[in-house]
Amino acid sequence: MRLETEKKLTFGAFLLIPLVCILVFMVYPIGKSIVLSFHRWDGISPETTYVGLRNYSRLFADVRFWTAVSNNARWLAFSLALPTALGLALALLIDQKIKGESLFQTLFFIPYTITPVAVASVWRWLYEPRNGLFNKFLQLIGLAKYRQIWIGDPSIATYSIMFSSLWWTTGFALVLYISGLRNIPQELLESATVDGARFSQRFRFVMLPQLLPSTIVVLAMSGISALRVFDLIYSLTGGGPGYATEVLATMMFDVSFNRFEQGMGSAIAVTLFVLSAVIILPYVYHTSKNLEDITNG
Repeated sequence: MRLETEKKLTFGAFLLIPLVCILVFMVYPIGKSIVLSFHRWDGISPETTYVGLRNYSRLFADVRFWTAVSNNARWLAFSLALPTALGLALALLIDQKIKGESLFQTLFFIPYTITPVAVASVWRWLYEPRNGLFNKFLQLIGLAKYRQIWIGDPSIATYSIMFSSLWWTTGFALVLYISGLRNIPQELLESATVDGARFSQRFRFVMLPQLLPSTIVVLAMSGISALRVFDLIYSLTGGGPGYATEVLATMMFDVSFNRFEQGMGSAIAVTLFVLSAVIILPYVYHTSKNLEDITNG
């Protein structure tokens, strides 16, 4: 009886520690941000002033906010499509037992291990207008007229940052899809081959359903990363030129810590939190339900 009690206390202690961490470092900050979004506060003085929904009304009337939302939507579409598709394509290529597959897998995954600030430093040099690698290469092959101010031109700055993000994040999808492909029962693929199924048919009817767990993880993580993207943009452009590359996270940082409007910054944070929940949670629920149906079936 005493041993059982000690086991329960041990299990309870191990459950209590992460629960306390979640409450202190997640639930409390979220709740505090929600409360603060209804106040005006400079982040320094001990007093806050209740302003009701004024922060939200100002926010939704701000053109800068809608520019940031638009850019976040672009990042969401980009992150769900290109890194995922490229990672899957590379995984399918490497899975064909090509020579040096371990080397290729390592080379594609290494960028994902680099911090975003370091990635930004590398790509800032590549995009440098006069001596950057891209413009030098265009000049070398006789296409100097196509040289660009890659992160200084408002019309292409966001896409330039997305390209650097593609190089950085593709390795994550690649590793997950490689793992998923290696876990597909070989007898399923062999049976499809014996039945005369082409590669496209094997991919559509055998591989894709078996890769659903990997796809759920890749798309969910990509969607979350797209909505909270900050480091790469802030390190490369700071949200500029103008507000051309602004997203909600960079706007929140600028408003909160450069303009000392913590209440407005909290309103942006709450809006971003709600958007993330509305976009990501239904997807995760729907795909998880499909996965459960497939597993049970």
